[in-house]
Amino acid sequence: MNKKILLLFVLVAAFLQGCKLDPPVYGPPPKEDWSASFQPLGVGSYWKYLKTTAEQDPDTAESRVTGDQPVINGRTYHTVYTQLTKFGGESYFYTADSAVTVRDYSSIAGGYIQIKYVIDSIGTVGQTWTEKITDDGMLNGYPARVVGTVIENNITKVLNGITYPRVRHTRMQLQQDKGSGFETLATYDYYIAMGVGVIENIGVAADGTDLGHSTLLSFVIKNNDIIIN
Repeated sequence: MNKKILLLFVLVAAFLQGCKLDPPVYGPPPKEDWSASFQPLGVGSYWKYLKTTAEQDPDTAESRVTGDQPVINGRTYHTVYTQLTKFGGESYFYTADSAVTVRDYSSIAGGYIQIKYVIDSIGTVGQTWTEKITDDGMLNGYPARVVGTVIENNITKVLNGITYPRVRHTRMQLQQDKGSGFETLATYDYYIAMGVGVIENIGVAADGTDLGHSTLLSFVIKNNDIIIN
């Protein structure tokens, strides 16, 4: 497995409808409420991360929800643009069925990869889920998958001087089958704070190689107006 593919994983909705009210309702429109979500996606929401790897200098990554909502394979995604020092790019987040999936394009993998890194309804320590890593379940010509496990739930974590309650810790194992059964190539630990999003991500290859470590430095969560037509 190309290490660049493994490193990529570290970097790695429904429409509201209504009817006109009669008589009219006066006052400001209601706001989105992301406080109970593991991945807020209000337009303009912003996260700044410190990213480190064993082989590169530390860098910062600034991610922002753009407001673009492309429809991919019949699903409506939210676009998040991330800028690092030397490059930037878009990721797509899908939140439905109490789960959060991030989707990125990889020229190395020859297509899109996706990771469902938290499922709200699966919160008991030790519970697992399995998902395809690509649309067709293949990566570089071989079957591949991600196996998620709940490691900790509803913990409090302190990062860069900020205390985060309501944190869930999940572990994602990237696995591939080259003919002798699925083997784990890399493990990624996600710490996700409710109402904030991912606050820490740690990647390690099966041989112990450091694949990167990201920690949240600051964030702003936007609760946008809900327009009733």
